[in-house]
Amino acid sequence: MDWSKAKNILIVALIATNIFLLCTYLTKNNADNQVLDQDVLFAILKEKNVFVDTEIPDKYENMPAITIEYNNGRQAQIEQALKQDIYMIPANSSQELYRQTADQFLEDNQLGRDNLIFDKVLTHGKSTVVRYKNSYKKVAIGDSFVEVSFQSGKVKDVTRQCLSLTPKSKKKLKVSSPEEALLLFMSEKNSEEIIHVEKMQLVFWVNSSDFNGESLISDTAFPAWEITYNGGKTKYIDAYKA
Repeated sequence: MDWSKAKNILIVALIATNIFLLCTYLTKNNADNQVLDQDVLFAILKEKNVFVDTEIPDKYENMPAITIEYNNGRQAQIEQALKQDIYMIPANSSQELYRQTADQFLEDNQLGRDNLIFDKVLTHGKSTVVRYKNSYKKVAIGDSFVEVSFQSGKVKDVTRQCLSLTPKSKKKLKVSSPEEALLLFMSEKNSEEIIHVEKMQLVFWVNSSDFNGESLISDTAFPAWEITYNGGKTKYIDAYKA
C-alpha cells in the first residue's frame, strides 16, 4: 500500500470532518443563541492559515437597513475656508494635534462632525491625512470616508462623501455572528494565502458590486462584518439574515 498517499487522504478526511462538525455546531449554537467555542473555531481557522490576532466581538445587536442619500452641499464654503491660513500647524506636529486641527476645521464648517468616527492619521513625507468614517448612530459606514489633507502642516483639501442617513424601516434585521463571518472569509480566500485578522467590527455597508453604473443619488446600506487584516486590508462579509 502507498502509505504516503493513504496518509494524505486521511488528513484531508479529518479536516473535512472537523469543518463539518464545526458548521453543525455553529448552526446549533445560533439557534440556541449560544456562543461558539472559540478554541474550536480558531483551530479550524489555523488549519486554513487564518490567524485571529484580535478579540472577536461578543456583543452585537440586530440592525436596520439604512437609506443613504449623497449630496455636495457646502462645497463653496469649504473652498473659501481652504484659502485661509488659520488652519495651520508645524509640519512636525504630533498626530493628536493634526487630529485636533482637522476636528476644528470640520466643526467650523459644519461638516457633520457628530456623524463621523475618527479612523486614523496617515503621514507620507510632508503630507498628512486625517481620516474619518461616516457613521449612523455611532456605527461606521464601510468604505465611506472623510479625509482632511495637510501639506506642510496646512489644511489643503477635504475629500468627503456628504451623506443623509435615514432608516429604511423600523424593522431590524437579524445579524449573523462574527464566527460565521470568519468561516465565510476563510472559505473565500486563496488557499495558499496566510491571513492575520487585526480587527473585526459590525458596520453598515453598500455592496458596490450591485452598482449599475448610473449616477448615484441614493442607495441602501445593510449590516456587514468589516474584517481588517494583513496590514490594513479590508474585507466585508454580509451580516444580515434574510
